[in-house]
Amino acid sequence: MKKYLCLLPFIVTSFVAYAQQNCDIESQQPVQLLSAELKRSIKALKRQKPPIYYVAYTYNEYERGEIDVQDQGVSYRGIHNNRILQVQARAGSTRMDNTRTLKKDRTYYALRAGEMPEIEGDGKAFIMAVWRQTQLAAEEAQQDFNRVRADAQTASDRTDDSPDFVFPPKETFCLEEPALTFDLDALEKLLLAASSLTHDKAFVLDSSFSFSYVTGYQYFVDSVGTRLKMPQRLARLMYSVEGKTADGSKLVRSQTYDVLEQAQLPDETQLLADVTQSIAELQALTQAPEAEPVTVPAILKNKAMAVFVHEVLGHRVEGHRQKEDSFGKTFTDKVGQQVVSPLLSIVDDATLASFNQIPLRGFYYYDDEGVKARPVILVKDGILQGFLMSSSPIKGFSKSNGHGRGDEGKRPVARMGNTRVIASETVPYEQLEQQLLTEIKRQNKPYGFIIEDLSGGFTLTETNYPQTFKLTPTLVYRIYPDGQKEVVRGADMVGTPLVSFNEIMAAADDYDVFNGSCGAESGWVPVSGIAPSVLLRKLEIEKTGKAESKPPVLPPPSTGGK
Repeated sequence: MKKYLCLLPFIVTSFVAYAQQNCDIESQQPVQLLSAELKRSIKALKRQKPPIYYVAYTYNEYERGEIDVQDQGVSYRGIHNNRILQVQARAGSTRMDNTRTLKKDRTYYALRAGEMPEIEGDGKAFIMAVWRQTQLAAEEAQQDFNRVRADAQTASDRTDDSPDFVFPPKETFCLEEPALTFDLDALEKLLLAASSLTHDKAFVLDSSFSFSYVTGYQYFVDSVGTRLKMPQRLARLMYSVEGKTADGSKLVRSQTYDVLEQAQLPDETQLLADVTQSIAELQALTQAPEAEPVTVPAILKNKAMAVFVHEVLGHRVEGHRQKEDSFGKTFTDKVGQQVVSPLLSIVDDATLASFNQIPLRGFYYYDDEGVKARPVILVKDGILQGFLMSSSPIKGFSKSNGHGRGDEGKRPVARMGNTRVIASETVPYEQLEQQLLTEIKRQNKPYGFIIEDLSGGFTLTETNYPQTFKLTPTLVYRIYPDGQKEVVRGADMVGTPLVSFNEIMAAADDYDVFNGSCGAESGWVPVSGIAPSVLLRKLEIEKTGKAESKPPVLPPPSTGGK
């Protein structure tokens, strides 16, 4: 059972020009050392049986800083320097290699990755570490290929017998940017001040306030000749407050702020106001009635809609999945056909660095296979145009479009970046709510729903399971025909992709950003979604599963033991 936790002028209204290179790639010492060792090793590796026909090095050199405040106290603060090398080694041939998914063993192979010594002097210690990692990666690739070859002898023929790999084009890119710097002392005080708002709140059973940043560079060198140096820059302040009802329902309110400099962070007034609102929402949820299973008209607010598209459509249009016979193939044969409401177009554009001055976590220059990022139109006016592609080709799509992505130590596969939803017609949000009320009355329903926030969920894509999704809203309002609203809890969204997307009948002009991290077989990668609020003709709601335990008998220490 597979779960995921998680241009063209008509689309681009917030475009960031591709950065100009400002350094010489051949003068970069990590590139020089990696290139020399790759040139030396690939000659010998190609003569092996089975041959290693392609090798790529990804070297990440970055600083990571973190502050964690839990329950009004600092639980962790630290800064670490990291130097990680991962090696992609492909054994066999482009037609069939070690990366193929086995039919009898659904294992996805990890990449050889390890910590590296600092480059000093002529870099001999660094080169020796590269050699060791390369040797181990080659051995593992050959062992994996032998398993693939044995599996192919007894497994049924594949529906899509496309090659396992297509060589990426040769690229060179070198960009340097200032390192991210933050006043950690000031941030610690800010987080502690925000955390203090949970004092004397017995319904807040857990709270977390944190800040983290990554700043450094990623170097990429492969046997095709690609040589890249790219900045790594991410920073995030986030918090969550959690509670539980007497009947075991878990409740969460949270907020994130993605930034690239201190000035973009919320000041104390703003952060305390946001936390105060989240605590008030949590308290309201503890006293809210449970939602009942029902099918009614509903609004998905902008950020919730972005999560919805990511979970329900995004994973199903990742290219490499289309040739896996165990994959449900909801959209595999529907290129050129209508798959969502004609109102919508959807593009994944990792070249967008920001939207409405909000940094996008899904932005990158080149993917983790050394292929340049580019906008990819997935859906135009409701009609499926194509898929997100890594260097694993499929029928009708013979090359990568820059979406091969993976976490450290994970083999890249096709993944989302910045998934953007565009509506051809929009109305002000207030008018969208009026349309919801009209639809409730037209259908003679007792009420509808407004889904304010989604935490994600899962989507089933295996052929042995129904092609359904189940998403968990964290803040839901029930709205009555007269416009009166009340918060409810315990409501899960369920449905099937082809039906649900075609229930969208109107959209607002209130585009907003969801920034998060998405987990799949290639690990956790940063992603973003941009979407407007939409009105659905009908949405099915089920009850949320409950925890097996009640709230704690002892009150939290923050309440003074009262």
